[in-house]
Amino acid sequence: RSTMTSRRPQRAPAAPPPDAAFVADSVAEVRRRLQGAARKHVAEEARRAAGRDIPCYGVTPADAHKIGLDLVRKLRSRGLPTTLAIADPLFRSGQMEEALVGAQIVGALARLVTGGDFDAIAPWSESLASPQAADAYGASCLSAALAAKPSLVKTMREWAGGPNPSQRRAAVAAFGPLVREGRFLTDAFEVAAVVMEDAEEEVQRGVSAMLLEASRLRPERVAEFLAEWRERTPPLVLELASVKLPPEQRAQALGR
Repeated sequence: RSTMTSRRPQRAPAAPPPDAAFVADSVAEVRRRLQGAARKHVAEEARRAAGRDIPCYGVTPADAHKIGLDLVRKLRSRGLPTTLAIADPLFRSGQMEEALVGAQIVGALARLVTGGDFDAIAPWSESLASPQAADAYGASCLSAALAAKPSLVKTMREWAGGPNPSQRRAAVAAFGPLVREGRFLTDAFEVAAVVMEDAEEEVQRGVSAMLLEASRLRPERVAEFLAEWRERTPPLVLELASVKLPPEQRAQALGR
């Protein structure tokens, strides 16, 4: 009889529960540093880029990223529960740069996000107040949950038809990292179809960016999709989404 024992894969140790004091101190530190890096002309430029008034400090993307990166280093040993606990007030504040930092720290642990984490992530969509925050939230938070739980496509479709333009943009932005890898393409088109006639420019730019990502691996599918919508979608969507298409397929999409 063999004396060898079977080896079962060891489960990774559970992440420690959030330390309330650490969470509060981390959020306060992020806000202190954002306030210190705020510049009026940067805030004005962010509002021009958004096409409307948005709540923001006026911190350059590079400076906001540096603040987020310093926090990511502190969170490496803390795990996802603590990261989500810190991101929660940063998103709920509605401030653009706080949301960017929140998305950055969650994105750094995206590999640990499961479909079950969507319940914690979903409420943040109600506080999105800028295209920049919507893109970061969609790509760094929603995309990871969607990859882990494909049935969330139905929720993204519902959000795409909702009243908040930033939430609509986030719903399509969630597919950007996935279609870049050639995944979820049919689902992405299904959600995109909900906003292809959207009157808000920020939503038009959002769906265009996602379709452009899809065109890198599947240009023929994107060209066919755009051709189907050519008579109904705003010209801006056609122009931006077809930028990377080969000449013949771009002509197909634009009807030229």
